[in-house]
Amino acid sequence: MSGKVLKPTLSGTRNKTRKRDEKEKWEPQVFRDAIIAGLEDVGRDHETLLKYLCETAAVKFDVKRYGEVFLDVLFVGGIVAPGGTIEGGVRTEICLAKQEKSDVKSFTNILIQFIRRYKWLQKTLGEEIRKIMMVMRVCLNEEERELLGSATAYLLIEGIIPPTLLSALTQDHLVKDDVSASFATSLFRTWLEERDMASLTSTLKKASLDPSLQDIYPAHKRSLDQIESYFKEKGMNELVNHVKAQRANANRKNFISRIKRFTNEDDYNTTEMGEYIRDAISQERVTSPYALQVLFSAIANSGDWASQENISDDFYKELKQYVPLFQTIIDTPKMQLELLNKIQEFCYDNINFLKTFQKIIFLLYNGNIIEEDSIIGWYYTHHSQKGQREFLAQMDKMVHWLENAEEEESDDDDDDEDEDDE
Repeated sequence: MSGKVLKPTLSGTRNKTRKRDEKEKWEPQVFRDAIIAGLEDVGRDHETLLKYLCETAAVKFDVKRYGEVFLDVLFVGGIVAPGGTIEGGVRTEICLAKQEKSDVKSFTNILIQFIRRYKWLQKTLGEEIRKIMMVMRVCLNEEERELLGSATAYLLIEGIIPPTLLSALTQDHLVKDDVSASFATSLFRTWLEERDMASLTSTLKKASLDPSLQDIYPAHKRSLDQIESYFKEKGMNELVNHVKAQRANANRKNFISRIKRFTNEDDYNTTEMGEYIRDAISQERVTSPYALQVLFSAIANSGDWASQENISDDFYKELKQYVPLFQTIIDTPKMQLELLNKIQEFCYDNINFLKTFQKIIFLLYNGNIIEEDSIIGWYYTHHSQKGQREFLAQMDKMVHWLENAEEEESDDDDDDEDEDDE
């Protein structure tokens, strides 16, 4: 056996990298150039464009990997760099931003059909539109922003993108200089050409946008009067009516809040309260029936009796304190009937007040708030349908008494006339 000692050697197995593990180069500019070349070869014919996107671009190029770049090109014509500039200034005219207004729907339908065929791009599309919206002040001019707004409406209507992306419109840098307003106006106009105001309101609600739309206007143009005038100038009557409804709703909320505060104060000032209510009615912030409804409801709910099964005498004592206030507000027979019906409806809707109706009316009659003619007129013809059998039954004796009292007064007047003749 040889005593020769073998020297250690460095050796090892050379691992060959599998082809599938090799990292592909990230070349968005190369992809962009290839897509742009294909689009420009196809031109503006939308039918040919759809065929190219579905049968050539999606098969020949890695659209799944470069989805964001693909959509950048289709929407604005080039790659949108951070901040909103177009990367390298490379931009094609075959994109949404360069379409004629009349062609936007047709071009958007190409995107819709493509997304329905390649659903894996749908999520990216929503993210893409939000990204472009965030930088549209830089990468799009006003006309191009309006085209994007119109296309966004079509995509929302078809359920391709989520309404939540519209929350981007409240960003300060977009609200500034009416960028959000311009985009939104185009979106609203397109929506109302395709759908109705109710569906638009529902979408705005899903987007967590204020229904009054004030969040998308600059602070100095944010009043409801200004927004109403804006839509009136644009000839968008449905939105004018929507803003009016929002103003009425805001007025009602403010009125309720103020009346509740009045009725919950220990030292309430009925004179001040009466002036406030009369002003609200005269300025048409609320209607007189609504004012009476809110006032009575606030009084009825201002004490512990509201939660009691049997309403205590404290409620009637409290109501009596407001007689002077009702006297300053109710100045016509019509308003007396309005009050009768609002009390009837309140007692019907609040079961623990169901049996209090006659006693309430008698109290108001004694306080000279409601006259006998109004009570009798209400009883026979002008009452509400809500719980009419119950409330008419409660008022039987009182109405009979009032009618007899009128007859007696009439007889007395006749006697007086006979005595005068003698």
